[in-house]
Amino acid sequence: MTPVQRVLITGINGYIGVHTARAFLSGGWHVRGTVRPSADRDAVLRALDLYRQIKQPSSEAAEARELEIYEVPDIAADGAFDDAIRDVHAVIHCASPVSTTATEPEPMMRAAVRGTTSLLASARTEARRRGKSKSNPFRTVVFLSSFSAIVSPSRPAGHVFTEADWNDDAEEEVRRLGKNASGYVVYQASKAAAERAFWRVGEEVEMEAESEGKGGFDMVALCPALVLGPPLFLPNPIDKLSIRALDIYNLYHGGPIPAFSPNRSAFVDVRDLARLTFKAVEKSATSVKRDARERYMVVGESGVSPQRMVDVLRREFPHRRDVIVEGNPGETYPEMTWRFDAGKAGALMGEPWVGFDRSVVETAEVFASV
Repeated sequence: MTPVQRVLITGINGYIGVHTARAFLSGGWHVRGTVRPSADRDAVLRALDLYRQIKQPSSEAAEARELEIYEVPDIAADGAFDDAIRDVHAVIHCASPVSTTATEPEPMMRAAVRGTTSLLASARTEARRRGKSKSNPFRTVVFLSSFSAIVSPSRPAGHVFTEADWNDDAEEEVRRLGKNASGYVVYQASKAAAERAFWRVGEEVEMEAESEGKGGFDMVALCPALVLGPPLFLPNPIDKLSIRALDIYNLYHGGPIPAFSPNRSAFVDVRDLARLTFKAVEKSATSVKRDARERYMVVGESGVSPQRMVDVLRREFPHRRDVIVEGNPGETYPEMTWRFDAGKAGALMGEPWVGFDRSVVETAEVFASV
C-alpha cells in the first residue's frame, strides 16, 4: 500500500491557499491547513467538499483523501506551527499579511518576516526529529513569494527579469521614507524581506544538515505575477477578496479602471499556480537529491493591462456594457519594454498556461452568478 502523503498549507482559507488545497486533494494527498481563529472555515470546507473527507485533529478518519483544519492565532509567535507541522511531508506557506493601504511599514514587515521564520523554525525541529527517515521523510517547504520580490522599477528599458533579480527598490524606499512610503511599496518590501529571510534560514539549514548529517529539506520559492482566476468562495465582506480578483469584481460592477503599473503587466491564473505548486512538491517527493534550492518566477502571460481586462469584460458580457466603464479600448503601453523569462516555471509546468482573457472571463462569471 502506498504511504499516505500529507501536506501542510498555511493560510488555507485564502484565495490561493484553497486552490492549492484542491490541487493536492485531487492528487491524492492528505491536506492539513492552518487558519486564524476568525477565519470562515465553513466556507473552506464547502469549497473543498468534492475533494475531501473531513478529519478534525483529535479524531480518527479513513485513509482516503482528507482535510484537517488547525487554528493558529498568531503566525509570528514562536512555535506557532509546531503542532500543525507534525508528521507532514511538505509545507506550503501561503499565509502572509496582505495590504496595499498600510501606512505603518514596521508591523507589516515584521509580521511577514516573523511568520516565515516561525514556520521554518518548526520545519527545522520536525526535520531533525525525523532525520533521514526513508519511510516518513520531511522533504519540502514551498514559500509563496511574489513577482514583487523580483521586479525593480529602476531596471533599464529592455531588461529581462529572471529568478536572479531582486526588488531592491521597494526595501530601500521603505527605509528612506518610513511612514511616508506608499502602502503598495510597503507590501512589495514585505514580500522581498520575507523571501530573503526564507533563504537566510535555508543557508542555516543547509550548513546544519552538512555538519550533523540530518535535518535537511528541499526549499522552493514561487514568485507569481498578478494572480487572477475564479475564487472557490466569496469572502464576507467582499473586500477581503484577493486584490487582483477584486479588481475584476469592481470593474464588473462599474468601478474605475485600476492604474497601469509594471506589476500589472504580467499575470498567472490561480489554478495554474496551484498546479505548479503541486508539481514542485511532487518533484521533490520523487527526487533522489535532498536539500535542493529552487526559485521560480511564475508568469502565465505578459503584456497584459487593466484596459485589456475592461475590453474583455465588455466583449464577453455585453449586457453589462452600460455598467462596465469603457476607458480607451485597445490601449496598449508601448513604454513597457521589460521582458520576463519564466521558462524555468514553464518547464516544470509542462503544459499550456491558462490565458489572460479566459481567466478574466471565468473570474467574472463567479460574480455574475451571485
